[in-house]
Amino acid sequence: MFPKKINVLLGLVLLGAICLSFSGLKATRIFVSAVPTDTVQACGTSAILNTSAVAGYSNPIWNNGSTGTSMTVTSSGDYWWQLTGTSVMANGDFSASTTSSTTRGFTSAYTYKSTSSTCIGCCCGVLSQEGTYAINTNPHNLHTNFASMGDHTTGTGNMLIVNGASVANTTVWAENINVQANTDYVFSVWIASVNPAAPAQLQFSIDGAPLGSTITASTTTGLWQYFTTTWNSGSRSGSLPIALVNQNIIANGNDFAVDDIVFAPVYRKNIHVVLNPLPVLSLTGPNSACGSYDLTKTIVGYDPSTYTYVFKDSNGNVISNTNAGAITQTGTYTITEQNKQTGCTSAPVQTIVTITPNPPKPGIASS
Repeated sequence: MFPKKINVLLGLVLLGAICLSFSGLKATRIFVSAVPTDTVQACGTSAILNTSAVAGYSNPIWNNGSTGTSMTVTSSGDYWWQLTGTSVMANGDFSASTTSSTTRGFTSAYTYKSTSSTCIGCCCGVLSQEGTYAINTNPHNLHTNFASMGDHTTGTGNMLIVNGASVANTTVWAENINVQANTDYVFSVWIASVNPAAPAQLQFSIDGAPLGSTITASTTTGLWQYFTTTWNSGSRSGSLPIALVNQNIIANGNDFAVDDIVFAPVYRKNIHVVLNPLPVLSLTGPNSACGSYDLTKTIVGYDPSTYTYVFKDSNGNVISNTNAGAITQTGTYTITEQNKQTGCTSAPVQTIVTITPNPPKPGIASS
């Protein structure tokens, strides 16, 4: 059971590198090399960036950790959106709770316990001993000192519940997955502490090699945190082992829950945004003249080499530049200016011009 997916487009396949991308609920950073970049030019103080839809990919996420098919940005800079394909994992949400590691879909170096397991000399439940795990809907059902909490997926489903071993590099969870060559993948997991003491320290691993930075769970029990890393398969293809590995060596504590593990192809589009300022047009006025008036004279800092000007009369009719240089009618005139390089246009500004007709020329009497 995973969150509802939203179909979105992929732009281009990543050719990237690996690193930790999110810690907790907010994005920290992801670095992926050789990703093509689109440039977006916009006018004003903000721009709306959009993903596009394509079948087979979903769950759009942006560089700031927000989700959805659009994001509003308020400054120039570099942004990205990322899409996730179908997870290639089995039972990543632990909905299949069985005593068989085959049907559970994963293996572990820890000892599996069920609610009916015997635990001779145990103080607090079947998960009293370090290096044991179970699949259940509530950690408190397995250890009386563990928090009572729901899973991440629905709040009522299964999760992997672990009493961590005090031995570093012990595999908590592992699965063999099939990968394609030259493809980027996202490896993500939700983790919550079930005991506040000595929070879990875990490591992503692929084909026996550590991946990304150490994951540290919160000291707040029941707080689900999202961790993810990206990995490029390079020339490798076929079946490879992926794992979550314990790095905490403290026996008192190191108790945690895991849910909604995903390993899926991932794609990203980088976007370079340039926000160009809107021109600010200033006019003098009201103005008056005898006979005719040059509207360009009312423009403060008139600069026809940088801007294109549009003139309109009181009725909204466009006046040619030639006629704007010698208007003969009194009225309210509207002017806008557009930057020739950026294409950004100012807000329209009005000015009042009063034209006084020239007096008739005196007649000349014939001799």
